[in-house]
Amino acid sequence: MATTDASAYNNGTYSFEQQIFSLSWSTILSFGFKGEASEIASQTKELLVNVLEDKEIQKLIGIWNLVWGPGVYAGSLLSAIVPDKSLNSMFIVVPESDPEQAVVAIAGTNGSSLMDWIIEDFNVKETVPWPYGPSQTEAQISKGTYFGLDKLVNLESVDPTSNTSITAQQYLSTRPFKNIMVTGHSLGGALSPCYSLYLDETRSQWDLSESTIISCLPTAGPTPGDRNFSKYYDSKLSKTTHRQWNLMDIVPHAFNTELLAQVPDLYEPDLSASVDIKLLVRQIQRDTKSLNYLNVAPQAEDFPSQYYQPDVLIKHTKSKVAEDIWEFIQMLNASEKTLEQDGVPTLDIGSTLKFLIQALIQHTIGYIAHFNIDDFSKRLTPASKQSSVLVSKPEDGSGRLRKLLELLTKRPILLDLVQPTRQKLDELQAGEGPLWDAILTKVDQINQDKPNQGAQPVIFLVEDQTKPPSSDHCWSGGSSGR
Repeated sequence: MATTDASAYNNGTYSFEQQIFSLSWSTILSFGFKGEASEIASQTKELLVNVLEDKEIQKLIGIWNLVWGPGVYAGSLLSAIVPDKSLNSMFIVVPESDPEQAVVAIAGTNGSSLMDWIIEDFNVKETVPWPYGPSQTEAQISKGTYFGLDKLVNLESVDPTSNTSITAQQYLSTRPFKNIMVTGHSLGGALSPCYSLYLDETRSQWDLSESTIISCLPTAGPTPGDRNFSKYYDSKLSKTTHRQWNLMDIVPHAFNTELLAQVPDLYEPDLSASVDIKLLVRQIQRDTKSLNYLNVAPQAEDFPSQYYQPDVLIKHTKSKVAEDIWEFIQMLNASEKTLEQDGVPTLDIGSTLKFLIQALIQHTIGYIAHFNIDDFSKRLTPASKQSSVLVSKPEDGSGRLRKLLELLTKRPILLDLVQPTRQKLDELQAGEGPLWDAILTKVDQINQDKPNQGAQPVIFLVEDQTKPPSSDHCWSGGSSGR
């Protein structure tokens, strides 16, 4: 397939595969906006056009024309008080020198959206039947995958030729493409194979000649479905799927039981997983083991990476947010020592955050390095006129990240859940119920002393199995057994 061609493509210096990943990376442009889906789509389109028309970008990837989208689905768990953010977005571009080739780029996880994490990324405790194709396949996909795919299938964007809103599939039916490449990173790495299979299953609706070749380049994707889905997908599209995943990236290890077991040791000997990380992995394994998750193209060979020092965020992105994260990392050791001296339990927060920061680096910079698109990733920000790319910029400025995490490590707020029933945890995850109300009440109390508009709590659920549950529901700013 074309992605194995190492030569330059479309009059750019990058190979076809590098250009596809660059376009996939560009889907993050929607993450900085909030509001109605149509507003986010319009703002994202402006940035994307800026990128595609940038002369420095064109030297790398050639000229690509935006022909459909971006289509955006936006939402929020607390839509009455919290503005919607992009949860799913997608666009179609066509290279100037190869008009019979279309690329469908699907966005990954919007890290600034709690709903994106809960509804799509971690909604994996239940599966549903694959909604397209013959029912006898017994293929199952996670509820989160189904939610995301359903939104992508129904996304609409205005067709400039008819001034009507049409879906991506409807657009593809308007012109005869010989090749369609579907790509996505992270959550997009799980959704892009599903959307590819959707196009294959519905050919009669858009590909009357049934001759269009559908290819897929998913990167860093978690498992979209179970072993039956993996087998069914591979029977259809394995020859044109080139799944890429970083051996040191935790995301593509999810949610296969055997691969999840490798997560705590991924960064040894440079960094050991905290107790919190190990407990989290075990919990995910327990929740998903019976579902038999397996990624598509399971034989796809991983690529090796390296342990990155955190300051690579600064060297690689020159991002103000990255600098704040680096300052926070430098602060961790001093903060932990102070907490120990004061007798305040840290709940291993420092080690946990160090592990998660390394995971973030592997999930982003690890792929930029592998595909060798450093020039593109650095140019994306000034070309789009955005202020931050790699790490989503907090709404009140990048300094808020450091201050919020610093407050967390220096002044832990502990809530005794007593008996953490499934109903309580489900309510907390959904952003409702008495526990959620208690959290918001405490945050309001803190904000009265030091107002921080738009602040959201960072919640860790920690179970102490060495002591019986307390009968007293209380908040504490001091030491606690939990």
